[in-house]
Amino acid sequence: MKRYESWLNALAQGLLVGLVGVLAIAIAPFAEFEESLGLHWMFNLRGPIRAPAEVVIVAIDEQSADELGLPPKPRAWPRNLHAELIPYLKKAGARVISFDLTFETPSPQPAHDEAFAQAIAAAGNVLLTESIHRETVVLRGPDGRPNGSAVIERRTPPIGALAQAARGVAPFLLPKDSRVSAYWTFSGGADDTPTLPVLAFNTYASDRQIRPLASPHSSNATSYLKFYGPPRSITTLPYSRVLAAARSLDGAEAFDFRDKAVFIGYSAATQTGQDRLRDDYRTVYSGPDGLDISGVEIAATAFANLVEDQPLRRLSPAWQLVIVALWGLGVGLVCRSLRPLRAVAVVAVMALVYLAVVYSQFVGSAWWLPSIIPICIQAPLAVFSGVWLSYRDSSRERANIKRAFGYFLPGKVVDQLARNVGPVTHSNRVVFGACLSTDLEKYTTLAEQMDPARLGELMNEYYAELFVPVERSRGVVVDVVGDAMVAIWARASTDAEPRMNACEAALAIVEGLNRFNAAARGRPALATRFGLHAGDMLIGSIGASGHFEYRAVGDIVNTASRIQSLNKVLGTRLLASDTTVAGLQGLATRPLGSFLMAGKSNPVAIVELLGKAADMSAARTKLFATFADAMSAYVEGRWDAACALFAEALRMEPADGPSRFYRDRCEQLVSSPPHQEWIPTVRLEEK
Repeated sequence: MKRYESWLNALAQGLLVGLVGVLAIAIAPFAEFEESLGLHWMFNLRGPIRAPAEVVIVAIDEQSADELGLPPKPRAWPRNLHAELIPYLKKAGARVISFDLTFETPSPQPAHDEAFAQAIAAAGNVLLTESIHRETVVLRGPDGRPNGSAVIERRTPPIGALAQAARGVAPFLLPKDSRVSAYWTFSGGADDTPTLPVLAFNTYASDRQIRPLASPHSSNATSYLKFYGPPRSITTLPYSRVLAAARSLDGAEAFDFRDKAVFIGYSAATQTGQDRLRDDYRTVYSGPDGLDISGVEIAATAFANLVEDQPLRRLSPAWQLVIVALWGLGVGLVCRSLRPLRAVAVVAVMALVYLAVVYSQFVGSAWWLPSIIPICIQAPLAVFSGVWLSYRDSSRERANIKRAFGYFLPGKVVDQLARNVGPVTHSNRVVFGACLSTDLEKYTTLAEQMDPARLGELMNEYYAELFVPVERSRGVVVDVVGDAMVAIWARASTDAEPRMNACEAALAIVEGLNRFNAAARGRPALATRFGLHAGDMLIGSIGASGHFEYRAVGDIVNTASRIQSLNKVLGTRLLASDTTVAGLQGLATRPLGSFLMAGKSNPVAIVELLGKAADMSAARTKLFATFADAMSAYVEGRWDAACALFAEALRMEPADGPSRFYRDRCEQLVSSPPHQEWIPTVRLEEK
């Protein structure tokens, strides 16, 4: 039931994060982030790339103006210069020549217009630009009152002679009040006039096996620009140099325009030159030096995208909604299902993978997928909401622990349990943890011999040595009966921390009792046996009729007690199951073999917990190495060899209980070999 509720909560958060993404895509201010930030991000990640060789810009720039002794404004340049340039470009192989300049008024020298028109007509592949001016007019009714408004579009073509001579005339409008990321492929008017880049492409494709761009009735009237890099990433030649080549008789400086589309217009090389005549536009590659990309280079970029048949394509709104919805669902589920630190790590990996997919699509196929909303809005929202909800649930359920156990446990123990176990929704809960079982040797004899009051004082001092290390290691003492104690270290999920805490607490208790016994004056030393086991256990309230006790219940607790009792058989002090110490660093342990406890069906691998690995002396290390060799011989059924090795270990340490136990067992096996297949597991008949 709880798992079902957890999945419902995770699904709810995923749907909520997905809904936030859908709303962000649908609401203009947030959707604009994708264009203003996301597109900028993708272009900067990609970096500059090589522009197609089919397009060349002949730039009217400050260098050309200075070399020709002309003013910086192209309108003031004599048009007979263009008349000289066009035949050269045509002869050099240019397939289409596009002027990103307007010629709306006659030249002061009519002969220049005539020469220009003749050159245009002779070339047969020259395109000119027309101006479009839009204005909103107020419509009035018969009574003279305002009755709506209308947008009037006025086109101003080049002067008649030039317009008639040109292969085509087209507008090219770009916004000046924001960053340019797209352009109009068609004017959008009644006649759907193609803009300059599209007309140039259709002209370029007319006698080649390239499909011209169709009317916008079957596609969008705008197209996003795939920029190739900062200003002048497209091959750019100064107007003055090309004109000099046209005038050169010996062809000393010739340019190859074969099969090229040539765009002629104003393109500043420096920020100073740009300031003289504002024909520049802010783009994703507008640099900190203030230099923007010129209008003619944007037109050339649009043409290059068409030639490559790879304009920057944005997913349809429907697909964008699907992507952000699924992404939100995924990160929401992760952040609600996993613990906070793990959720952050998984979401970070998911974000990197998603960003890699977005980047590969952007670079490889020129598909522009949402990035800012999924990465910068949905992912942080999922993480922060998941952390907050996890904290809220933990706080509520810790309060439930205090409320449930506060009637029969000390407040400090309840607080400690609430901190360690984490979320608890019921009074009883199965958790993963480690269990420590202790037992005082010869307690019955001690109780018979001592005065009850003195015995009580002694046991209080004794338990102080046990309780303090348990509490310091964030454990909980759950049971004390006479001379025995049971402590647990519990967590809501499986990890190494409770096992390490339990081992460190047991070692600290051993050290404390050594000091306690060394300081004994007039009282007997207290020898204690310890057993450690780890796994899933039930912790909660056990009882009825208004009397409850907080207990740890399950096979783990029972097995820990059996392991503690095994010390009597092996002559040891601190034993643990192999699963308790598995993977823990810095501990010195000695494997003692596999034991099948009385009444159990599954054997348990036992180790002796000796202390910190760094504290082991050379003599003990040698002893344990000999013991390990003896155990290997025992497991392999070489009992004579095992006897000799165990005897050698006893010569090193006559009081070593495990060596004595296995030596005696091997002697018995030598004298009375088993009739069945050899199984090295030791079967214990008594609890």
